[in-house]
Amino acid sequence: MSAKDTVVATKEVPAPPRQPRFSLRAPRDPGFAALRRAARAAIVIPLAFALGTFVLHLGQNVIFIVFGCFALLVITDFGGLRPARARAYLTATAVGALLVALGTFVSLTVAAAAAVTLLVALVMAFARVFGGYFVAGQTGMLLAYIVATAVPASPSSIPLRVGAFVLAGVISTLAGVFMWPRFERVTLCKQAAKACLRVADLVDAVYAGGDAAELQRRIDAARAAEQAARREYVATAKRPAGPARRDRALAQLLIELQRIVDIVEHPFYQYRASVVPRIAERDRLAASTVAALRASADVLTGGTPPDLRAVEDARLAHRAALDRWAGEELKAGRPADQVLDGLDVDHTLRVIAYLTIALGSNAIITAGGRPEVNVGRSVSASGGLGGVMLRVLGTIRAHLDPSSTVVQSSLRIAIGLAIAVVLANRLGLQHGFWVVLGTLQVLRSNALGTGRTTVQAIGGNLLGVVLGGLFALVAGTNTVLLWSVLPFAIFLAAYASTAIGFAAGQAAFSLLLIIMFNLIVPTGWQIGVVRIEDLLVGVAISVVVGVLLWPRGVRRALAHAMARFYRAISAYLDRSFDHILGLKRPGDADPLLAGEAFDDFVNEKAASPLSPDRAGFLLSAGNHAILAADLLEWLASMGYRASTCVEGGRAVETQVLILLAGLVQLADRLALVYTVES
Repeated sequence: MSAKDTVVATKEVPAPPRQPRFSLRAPRDPGFAALRRAARAAIVIPLAFALGTFVLHLGQNVIFIVFGCFALLVITDFGGLRPARARAYLTATAVGALLVALGTFVSLTVAAAAAVTLLVALVMAFARVFGGYFVAGQTGMLLAYIVATAVPASPSSIPLRVGAFVLAGVISTLAGVFMWPRFERVTLCKQAAKACLRVADLVDAVYAGGDAAELQRRIDAARAAEQAARREYVATAKRPAGPARRDRALAQLLIELQRIVDIVEHPFYQYRASVVPRIAERDRLAASTVAALRASADVLTGGTPPDLRAVEDARLAHRAALDRWAGEELKAGRPADQVLDGLDVDHTLRVIAYLTIALGSNAIITAGGRPEVNVGRSVSASGGLGGVMLRVLGTIRAHLDPSSTVVQSSLRIAIGLAIAVVLANRLGLQHGFWVVLGTLQVLRSNALGTGRTTVQAIGGNLLGVVLGGLFALVAGTNTVLLWSVLPFAIFLAAYASTAIGFAAGQAAFSLLLIIMFNLIVPTGWQIGVVRIEDLLVGVAISVVVGVLLWPRGVRRALAHAMARFYRAISAYLDRSFDHILGLKRPGDADPLLAGEAFDDFVNEKAASPLSPDRAGFLLSAGNHAILAADLLEWLASMGYRASTCVEGGRAVETQVLILLAGLVQLADRLALVYTVES
């Protein structure tokens, strides 16, 4: 039996083109995150700049304080609670200091600089496979290395450069932890916890008994709570605050909440059976499910985790009790159709219990824990340092795949930056690091994104150079005026890139560079022309690399990964149904690469019409399909077969073919392939 029989031929369909759109719009800054970040940078960076210039007399090495603070406070901007945030900043400071030392050491030799840049960029970009803070710190750490490599200096300058960057790291840590911190994840978890409590009240009302009006009131309350949590998730600016699996778990948790409410509102069994099993295990299963939902709310707000093992034990006990009840009723002479109706009464409860285990597992992961019970999976994780190393090596091995978006993006970034380092040196450009920086800024995850970003970068920088040049003509060598305008330029550069757009951010950044370098070495408006020349070289490199190396990008990679995921699910369900019809046991469908592509998509900075919550819905739906196949396997292992009811088996097979064909069609649509009838 296979859904492939329904597909005759396939034809590849190109993705619809998306043209760059330029429009004026109000800044989008949920929770004033960009405003907080920009205000923090506008206060801290000028003070750090002044400290390095007038007190420490660092000369041109002061750029390591300025760019260090900008990399950590603006580009990186770690989230999370204060202790975790402080550890992240200090770790990034240590890593950045090592990269500054390494970059300075190889900066005088072009071949060594290019080779080390290739290796460093590859490792730093690939490290995002671990998600969370690794993703957040990637660009900032690369910036620290780029400045050290592209501004050649002898090894004797390493202590001064490293000291300047460490000072920037300490200042940034204090500012990031104590100056207007915003805990987006805490707010999201609180909203999700409220929704868990409302859903727990709903499930409690369903199985405690009550009038229809009260049940509808609780349905409305649960629906409003889960929708409020989803709106908060969509509106909140995504900022890494821990491992990526926690972000993925939170997205799937919100989907589990929605599905539980949907199932209660539209239960599987909607007519009154002539006989209802009166078993104590039903009450135990309902009580453990409600308790797990309430505990899921607790763990999201720092409380104890839910006892998912109790739900699993209650579910197994309920299944065994139903089997005993059915056997006793049949022995007593009750008609088989009535017994079957009785078995279906608690079907909704059992599905809710399964969803609760999945929801509770995601709640524990979101809170930073490791669930003891995995739905459909009984793989136990090794503990201790050895277990951690095994998981790290397993993660790396799983992602060393040619189709992996992490591998493709890492190679793209590494090759682009290495070429930029070589050209910046060979062309003898005055500010070579601007070439490398331009490559890093413009090189996006796909060729279309790179082309769009190129237009925005050049246009934004032209505007910034014009404004900066006019200001340089007016200010001249008036350092008081330059210092007075510097905080406003920093604020605009930090705020515009996220709240307004990439082009506005580039304009503000060019204006900032003209002001900053005129404070270090006064050159007037000419530095703006140099900025444009170097940027053009950088964007040319990024466009060429973006076109030649995997131009599809993370959005298409997500779609293709999801398509492979759903085809594997279709095969798994196909074989699972065959198994319960008396055929062989299937293999498994692994959602790892689909999950990786989802993480890349969520962390991608480019604009996309597909929202993260919808992408998360696709991933969660696939996991539920795997759960259904696991249930079929469990039923088959318990001895259930359709061989004694040939007519019923044929009816099921017909419906299964329709289901599998639908999954294959969904996979084809995700991969932009449609079926052609012969």
